[in-house]
Amino acid sequence: MGLNSTFSPEELKVKGEMKGMFGPPTAIFSTPITPRENTLRLYQGKTPMWAPFSVGDTTDIMVDCDPENQARSPRPQGVPSDTPINDGYGVDWVYVDVVGGAMVKPGNPICPDIEHWEDYVTIPDPDSWDWAGCYERNKDKLSPERATKINLPGCLFERLIAILDFSEAAVALIDDDLKPAVHRFLRVVTDLHKRYYSLCKQWFNADIVNFNDDWGSQRTEFFSVETCREMLLPYVKELVDHVHSLGMYFDLHCCGFVENFVPLFIEAGEDSWGGQPLNDKWKLKQMYGDRFIFTDGPKLGPGMSEAEQDAAIADFFTKSGADNRVLVELRDPSLRARVYEAGRRNYDRLAAEGKVVS
Repeated sequence: MGLNSTFSPEELKVKGEMKGMFGPPTAIFSTPITPRENTLRLYQGKTPMWAPFSVGDTTDIMVDCDPENQARSPRPQGVPSDTPINDGYGVDWVYVDVVGGAMVKPGNPICPDIEHWEDYVTIPDPDSWDWAGCYERNKDKLSPERATKINLPGCLFERLIAILDFSEAAVALIDDDLKPAVHRFLRVVTDLHKRYYSLCKQWFNADIVNFNDDWGSQRTEFFSVETCREMLLPYVKELVDHVHSLGMYFDLHCCGFVENFVPLFIEAGEDSWGGQPLNDKWKLKQMYGDRFIFTDGPKLGPGMSEAEQDAAIADFFTKSGADNRVLVELRDPSLRARVYEAGRRNYDRLAAEGKVVS
């Protein structure tokens, strides 16, 4: 076992299961190195022994002492879903069962005037949260065999939306009279998140933090590249630099069609992005794969035969997965063993061709 091991069917022996944040448990295979080592090889610029899975190769933690995570999570048993919970900024959220997510309680936004947001918005203090209790509730999920990833809720633009509503937030980014107030607000939010990241490292010794900020719709970006560079990018870069200074990697969750923002993700120093399939990941990998980690996966669909599934997996490993340097998105856990084996055999090919980066 180790980096020089060629694939053996013995690796597919399931030695346990890991319960995930969502969905069914993940099978734990008898891998030659730990999933943590393998995932960190990806982030360190090396060749992973298999293409790491975006779900199941890391332990994902939601900081349950964060009021925003509480506000945006399903309500406890016996509590009606439409029970509002405050997120620490003064915004009440309700949970919508039918869509499996939370939304700001409908009605007037808490901040009617961004130029005077200080009069309406409260700023949470992460140091006052019950981090010790949060660690106790989550410590049994942690494992030295898996990288620890902390998932944070809406960060910059999403936080602006939460206090203003979407249309007002979008206008505030481009209105020259309102921009100074937006910068004051984002300055405070950025400082808060830097402290938040520090506490994640202190209490969980996290390897990766996931920054969540959606910047696009199904068809296009919410704002221009120029607006993003002026209003958001400086704060993102500051957060990335802080995360890196703590010895962690920066993973981006940014939904929507946001292909035009990928150069900005790289400019900010972000390490990886779990974008939606509506973005052309293979095209982007060819353009930026030497500088950035993408999430992608085999083009699998319902009703496919086993032969068609195998063909889709093989095609994936001739494209985005050809160097194993990709986070594999796989929605069907029954195919995990086949995708794992394909990635391991791909590593053997790379090793034989002298293309493994160590």
